[in-house]
Amino acid sequence: MNMTTEICAGTTVLAAESDAGIARELEALERQALDGWVKGNPDPDLATYDPAITLFQTPFRTRLDGLPAVKESYGKYRGVPVFDSYEIADPKVQACGDIAILTFHFEGRKGSQTSRFFATQVWQQKKEGWKVIHAHWSMARGQ
Repeated sequence: MNMTTEICAGTTVLAAESDAGIARELEALERQALDGWVKGNPDPDLATYDPAITLFQTPFRTRLDGLPAVKESYGKYRGVPVFDSYEIADPKVQACGDIAILTFHFEGRKGSQTSRFFATQVWQQKKEGWKVIHAHWSMARGQ
């Protein structure tokens, strides 16, 4: 993943190496989470979520509020690899203070099927590290 980074205007400018460090850290966390789904294990993904996460995702018909709701919804995927391999394209991080927004195009392959999504994840730096406070994954149609 070749991550593009930007910072917010009107605040103290983050040092370039600090901004690049945030991008590298979020890239690693995202890959750990997605690698779990290749094995049918949502736990690495769940470990990145803040207890008060909100989540929109194509398979769910409503917003999921809080980690317990997400865990319950992810339960049906446990032990079932969601995809065999994946690719992250055109990632971008926009950081401002303790908030960073990661957006990217996701392509997951399972057998001969390919699914494409647009992903947005809002991360917040907490005392225990970066946590996703909001995620929105939507199907990329017509691609």
